[in-house]
Amino acid sequence: MAITRIPVFMCCVALGASALGYATPPSQERSQAGAVARAAVDISGFWGLSFDGRKVPAAKVTPAITRAVLDLHRRKDQHAIRWCNMLGTPALMDAGSPLDIRQGTTAVIIAPENQSAARYLYLNRQQHIGKDIYDPSTNGDSIAHWDGDSLVADTIGFHETRGVTSIPGGGIKTANSHLVERYRLMSDGAVLSVMFTWTDPKVFRVPHTYEFRYYRMPKHYEAVLAFPCNPYDDVRSAFIGDPAPFTPEGAR
Repeated sequence: MAITRIPVFMCCVALGASALGYATPPSQERSQAGAVARAAVDISGFWGLSFDGRKVPAAKVTPAITRAVLDLHRRKDQHAIRWCNMLGTPALMDAGSPLDIRQGTTAVIIAPENQSAARYLYLNRQQHIGKDIYDPSTNGDSIAHWDGDSLVADTIGFHETRGVTSIPGGGIKTANSHLVERYRLMSDGAVLSVMFTWTDPKVFRVPHTYEFRYYRMPKHYEAVLAFPCNPYDDVRSAFIGDPAPFTPEGAR
């Protein structure tokens, strides 16, 4: 009677690392946990921020962030809005219309209905793009992972002058700004809580945290492709005003 011999390496593969007494690498554990979370939680949908959806305490800023500094940034923000610049993060997270969030296997995309580029929270990498390669932008570079039933997004690489640079509650974006967000479904999926935490030693004395709670829009909701924004509409321009002088740099 012939005996079929099974190669040793195939036996080991079948048994798996745990059966052989080897510990699962932490990165693999996180990947496995993330796969389970993705299967159980999906934050895709249209989400609207209502009048009662903001909990924003006053930021504890450093002495360098004076009222004059904050006023200057508010003027620059108005200038950016006047000229239809890309709003960027965090402004697009509270821009007056629902957000379209789509969750995939490699990224979560957050698309606004207004003048801003969509956000991409990348699930398929654990490191930020190096500063020698990545050009700072209004949304920055975001990587994300699942922590139980919460999606944790980590963002750096903000441009300190482009778009809207003021942060809710006080403070401003700089090249050193670091944003961590936690997305979590509540009320049987009817509410999406997003906890924002900003750190920047030159701006905040302690991390600045605030929360937005978005309501899931009904299934019959139809998104607007994009609200119009015409910087050369004289009626619109007169309504908004422009407290900052126009320069080619400010127009971009």
